[in-house]
Amino acid sequence: MKCLYIAAILMALSLSAASAQNAAPEVIITNVSVDEPAQAVYVTYDLLDNEYDPCDVWFGISLDGGQTFLADNGTVFGDIGPGILTGTDHQISWFAQSVPDLYQAIIRVVADDGYPVDIQALVDQVNEAGVYDHLSELAVKRHHTGNPSGLEQVRDTLSSLFEQYGLQVEQQPAFFQTYSYPNILARQGGWVYEDSTYIVDAHYDGVSAGPGADDNATGVVGTIEVARILSQVPCRKSLRYIGFAFEEQGLIGSNEYVNKGGIKPWEKIAGVLNMEMIGYFSNKINSQTVPAGFDLLFPAATADIAAQLYRGNFLIVTGNTASQPLINTFVDVADTYVPELRTVSLSVPGNGQIAPDLRRSDHSRFWDAGYQALMLTDGAETRNKNYHTSKDVIDSLSLTFLTNNIRAVLATAATLAEPMHAGQDLFVLSDLVSTDDHAHTSGCRISCSLNPIRDLLILQIDDCAGESMTATLYALDGRAILSRKIEPRSAQETVQIPIVKPAAGTYLLVVESDHHSTTLTVAVE
Repeated sequence: MKCLYIAAILMALSLSAASAQNAAPEVIITNVSVDEPAQAVYVTYDLLDNEYDPCDVWFGISLDGGQTFLADNGTVFGDIGPGILTGTDHQISWFAQSVPDLYQAIIRVVADDGYPVDIQALVDQVNEAGVYDHLSELAVKRHHTGNPSGLEQVRDTLSSLFEQYGLQVEQQPAFFQTYSYPNILARQGGWVYEDSTYIVDAHYDGVSAGPGADDNATGVVGTIEVARILSQVPCRKSLRYIGFAFEEQGLIGSNEYVNKGGIKPWEKIAGVLNMEMIGYFSNKINSQTVPAGFDLLFPAATADIAAQLYRGNFLIVTGNTASQPLINTFVDVADTYVPELRTVSLSVPGNGQIAPDLRRSDHSRFWDAGYQALMLTDGAETRNKNYHTSKDVIDSLSLTFLTNNIRAVLATAATLAEPMHAGQDLFVLSDLVSTDDHAHTSGCRISCSLNPIRDLLILQIDDCAGESMTATLYALDGRAILSRKIEPRSAQETVQIPIVKPAAGTYLLVVESDHHSTTLTVAVE
């Protein structure tokens, strides 16, 4: 049996003034040991809560470097489940049944005190100034032939911001003729029901005619804003934020995602919130038209629009009949958290083939695959006469309407993903193993002499002269933030490592050589 003491604390964020008075619980893994013959791992942790609330505690295991915590738990018992009291030296025992090498695992302990998260406080973080800033950056001509540099700019902005928010980011290639642009996929893993995923998305390409402020810079801004805020909130279920490519060429990006491997084998897509033009608003009489046959398919919605004298002053919430539960949730949540927003909901039979106009965005690929999905829209050319023209510019839009629509999407995504008032801690079992037959043979000592840090990581290295080491800074989801070679030449040496400031939070710094491994907890403020 081998033992090593390590503590890595992740403080859950205060989500509102109310929750600031009730801090989230804190989990500190204080000791981990492995019994190899028994295939057992023993975990000791402290559970701290300022209000001494009993907590629900979950134990999770990752075998993919922290990307997911969906590995088979085998047999776990001890201080897990509901009603765990605050205190020190809580014990968890994990008996692995199908893990050939225990040291490849990362373990996680999560605690939730059940204190309600203030969704209204999250909604209120979306403001017109921030929306306008993003819109100004993204409302550029972006087309694979008309302006490829603009398309690449928006692609790179999406990817960069998702990474800045601490999300797991990947690019899935999509192809049109000889051109290739990726879907930008960002994932926020759930802390409890991780295999259940809700998607917030928009397409990031545009037509060659103009800057496409409404179509679809508004949807991209919405996706960014929801990701910016919810990425900092622990949720029971997973969230994916997606920028789809080549929507204007026939829903190519979403088809690649849904039908060609974008959805992971273990993922259960529980609902999709697709934003397709959400910024055009008009209070003028007869500014909203309806397609032929609309009154036959949707008499209640037609009557609602007619009662407002066909003003274009509402968000259209479109789903198919299988998505009716998602429609109901969105409308109810919007009424609760954004009461000033008017919505009109449509439930189209089947997968919408009877009303082709309601299939003209990425949501329809999800309908066809049997998933609940909504198209959230201002109605495109039925309201916005600038649709697909050079006049689709920021000044033609209503920032208030756009901001309220984004707030409603955020409130719905948060409600569905179930935010938690929780804390977690992780332990990398490979830290228990040195390269020298599991024995620590070096007297090398390493410490972080400035902690918390901002943009400079300063290490104090003692008695390590002549050793070649690698210092790697990891986020707690297993992503490597930076990696740097270090070769100290004196008995005492100070090493300064500049870093591009990551998101505030707690990170693990792993310094390894042929003879020794040190793991330090690093806080970024």
